[in-house]
Amino acid sequence: MTRRGRSASAPSSGTRAASAPGGTLPERRILLFVKAPRPGRVKTRLTPQLGEQGAAFLYEALLDDTVVLCRATTCGARLELWATSVGWFRRRHPDLAVRRQAGADLGARLRSAFSASFADGADQVVIMGSDHPTLPAAYLDQAFAALGEVPLVIGPCQDGGYYLLGLRRGAWPTAAELLSGIPWSTDAVLSVTRERASGLAMPWAELPEWYDVDGPIDLARLRRDAPADSATARALVLLSGAAAAESGPGE
Repeated sequence: MTRRGRSASAPSSGTRAASAPGGTLPERRILLFVKAPRPGRVKTRLTPQLGEQGAAFLYEALLDDTVVLCRATTCGARLELWATSVGWFRRRHPDLAVRRQAGADLGARLRSAFSASFADGADQVVIMGSDHPTLPAAYLDQAFAALGEVPLVIGPCQDGGYYLLGLRRGAWPTAAELLSGIPWSTDAVLSVTRERASGLAMPWAELPEWYDVDGPIDLARLRRDAPADSATARALVLLSGAAAAESGPGE
């Protein structure tokens, strides 16, 4: 496998994780970056189609399904929720560690979360967002398998961003430069991150491409992809029913 910009392959059956220093298995963590589902504060690009309440209702379902997919991994990673406001999540998920994001922008919050996790003993840390409810859990397993080979793993999004960023302890704090001066919320995030990694001579692996749920086009794909028994599928059915009721007969 190539060392720079290679595709991450699925771990072979029966293959053990690469050991941390001292021969022990690595301490792995998934940090799920989340927001409380408050109307007008989440999924605002879906508001014209769903309304503020509807967008928040859908986002709550996305959150629930993303937590489910993180729990479905087989890599032995500890799941933590990193929130801008922690109270709602501590009530919703009392069995999970909930920590507060700190920083003025996304880059600062990512740096803070990586730094705190490595300082707390983590060997491999993967951070992902909460709007990828149909992402295969196997991609998270692949991310940690890749971190046994390279210091950086990226999950590229179709919109030019990334849905996941993973680092191993030895890459820190050099890798903090990957998170500074990035044009967040633009289609240049991924390309700039790749350029920055190349400039740091930091090998990386890339997972299969996936998508964010941000706009109407993503919503159409979500309707196709969401399993029928998922919170997301149920929310979409309820939202469709509410829209039909509002339009009235013959409209």
